[in-house]
Amino acid sequence: MGTSHLALLVLVCLLTGPSLISCQLSLPSILPNENEKVVQLNSSFSLRCFGESEVSWQYPMSEEENPNVEVRNEENNSGLFVTVLEVVNASAAHTGLYTCYYNHTQTDENEIEGRRIYIYVPDPDVAFVPLGMTDYLVIVEDDDSAIIPCRTTDPKTPVTLRSSDGVVHASYDSRQGFNGTFSVGPYICEATVSGKKFQTIPFNVYALKATSELDLEMEALKTVYKSGETIVVTCAVFNNEVVDLQWTYPGEVKGKGITMLEEIKVPSIKLVYTLTVPEATVKDSGDYECAARQATKEVKEMKKVTISVHEKGFIEIKPNFSPLEAVDLHEVKHFVVDVQAYPPPRISWLKDNLTLIENLTEITTDIEKIQEIRYRSKLKLIRAKEEDSGHYTIVVQNEDDVKSYTFELLTQVPSSILDLVDDHHGSTGGQTVRCTAEGTPLPDIEWMICKDIKKCNNETSWTVLANNISNIITEVHRRDRSTVEGRVTFTRVEETIAVRCLAKNLLGAENRELKLVAPTLRSELTVAAAVLVLLVIVIISLIVLVVIWKQKPRYEIRWRVIESISPDGHEYIYVDPMQLPYDSRWEFPRDGLVLGRILGSGAFGKVVEGTAYGLSRSQPVMKVAVKMLKPTARSSEKQALMSELKIMTHLGPHLNIVNLLGACTKSGPIYIITEYCFYGDLVNYLHKNRDSFLSRHPEKPKKELDIFGLNPADESTRSYVILSFENNGDYMDMKQADTTQYVPMLERKEVSKYSDIQRSLYDRPASYKKKSTSGKSAGPGSRCQGNLIHAQPGPCWQARP
Repeated sequence: MGTSHLALLVLVCLLTGPSLISCQLSLPSILPNENEKVVQLNSSFSLRCFGESEVSWQYPMSEEENPNVEVRNEENNSGLFVTVLEVVNASAAHTGLYTCYYNHTQTDENEIEGRRIYIYVPDPDVAFVPLGMTDYLVIVEDDDSAIIPCRTTDPKTPVTLRSSDGVVHASYDSRQGFNGTFSVGPYICEATVSGKKFQTIPFNVYALKATSELDLEMEALKTVYKSGETIVVTCAVFNNEVVDLQWTYPGEVKGKGITMLEEIKVPSIKLVYTLTVPEATVKDSGDYECAARQATKEVKEMKKVTISVHEKGFIEIKPNFSPLEAVDLHEVKHFVVDVQAYPPPRISWLKDNLTLIENLTEITTDIEKIQEIRYRSKLKLIRAKEEDSGHYTIVVQNEDDVKSYTFELLTQVPSSILDLVDDHHGSTGGQTVRCTAEGTPLPDIEWMICKDIKKCNNETSWTVLANNISNIITEVHRRDRSTVEGRVTFTRVEETIAVRCLAKNLLGAENRELKLVAPTLRSELTVAAAVLVLLVIVIISLIVLVVIWKQKPRYEIRWRVIESISPDGHEYIYVDPMQLPYDSRWEFPRDGLVLGRILGSGAFGKVVEGTAYGLSRSQPVMKVAVKMLKPTARSSEKQALMSELKIMTHLGPHLNIVNLLGACTKSGPIYIITEYCFYGDLVNYLHKNRDSFLSRHPEKPKKELDIFGLNPADESTRSYVILSFENNGDYMDMKQADTTQYVPMLERKEVSKYSDIQRSLYDRPASYKKKSTSGKSAGPGSRCQGNLIHAQPGPCWQARP
């Protein structure tokens, strides 16, 4: 394997992780290829490690502890990494396990995995491998196995384990020591080498209580502090005696925290670790974490809490209601205010800037602590009364801040009339009626009169008093927040009448009545004046009726469809267009239609330019004309437009008809979508091209000119536009007695079309000539079908809506 390819493989493994199967390397190899080897005392030996990545050695003694150990890298042509471990002047201390491993596989959490070889260096003067003092302390969990690590320098040396009770029988391995379950106490290993007896110093076995899982609890008395206070956080471990616990917190780098450990054994084992941070600042805000690790097992547990430190105390008020609240009379209502504050606040309520007296107004308040710094205060109104209206204020204060919130409460009271009196003006004959009412909201006062006293029991005899009558004056005066006085003054009372005062607001209404008596003496002048007033009223009424009559529409919309029932076309019947069916296949979606400019408008409708998307397969985008009614159209006009639509669907397409393309009748106003005539109406076309027609055929009368600008010699396409024209002795009737105005439309210069016939209130042009007809009347479609249309393509007429 090449060096570059090998380096690339290692790089990929480092990036993706060594646990992936695709990147796992075979274990390094060691020369000599043996599991164990015995080396002579004071001799030298070397171990070579080969691997596909960089490799290192783990061995009993480091180079610092024993300068006789040397580790170096060696280059060769195999493409593998080679590391050599060489020991000079070997001693008993060099006895142990030598492991070769890949550098990238070594982690703090996992045991090193690699190729191993055990080296023995027998020494007749040293039977056991030297150990550190901590190795003589053996900690085990209750009822768990343990290893007493008395290892020999010679694999053939027999070893005996003794305790205070005598010889202990346990499994022995010269590489590890004695393995078994041991009771608490001291243990000594004995060996005999060449007739010489050796003993180790005592191994002390301690049994500690531990569980398979760590039971860790974290507690913070407070999570919110202000500058200068002391932060205290505790972590407690249960039922484990040996635990390694580490703290992580914002001030750890500066060493601000002070840690303490307290051991509690009754009623159960509990280790309490306390972290104290004195003189906290804002920078001490953040996460405080404790991580506990079991001493005998790879078990770890973490807990954390977030602590915030503020520069000083604070208060936040969040009311759950608006600044103006209304409550019905006798209603029970709660007003809730959420408060966030630190240090803990004092909360009080005021009404109109006075301390709330609960036992007098039947208003209660309470305060509830929701969380560490969250509080909730409630103002409870019990059977609200009118005097409970006013301004209520909640005041929240602590040693660092003061906040308040004020809202206005209105007790809504139904309207009621307090007083209704009249005041006579003496000889002038005038009278004033005063009506005093109260309520919340402030009631409105309305006056009504009844002139026929005998019929006042009937509500229809009462009429509302208008404000603009010359001899009656109405006034309204507000007395206070809930009281209003209304006045009505009659400058002269000519006859006995009844007056009603109606006071009303959102919650109710009340009325009272009184009678105004007219003076007993009436002069003839008064009677004459009354007759004159009545006469004026009658004349005004007649004028109003005449004006209303004049404003009535001068036409009546009526559609008739003629169906021929004889071969010669002289016999026909009328069909009611409303009875014709409407084929829903003509329906076109509104979202596919875009309306544009207005092409023309009439008395009750208009035609606008439109663009239809998806109306025709051959033309995905088509310019069309859209006919519709004005918003002020009446129901009869809507029926007429619907009749027109049914007639057009009944007739079908024709060369001389502005043909129907679709319609929108659902979810909105009725739209009739027809062909778009690009040259507009014929009248405007003739006026626009008048000079060109006259200059082209000056020798012919105007009525004989080809109005479409075609070759006069082409008899097959000649058409004359007249109000009533003749073709081979037959007439196409256009009855003018029905006030219909016809507007020819030009789709192309050589073809004219007509569609519906609508009524129009536009004045007829000066050139319009009325011509009598033969008495036959045709609907719009009839003029382009059956025997009523001449052989040549004739002009089509369309009226402005």
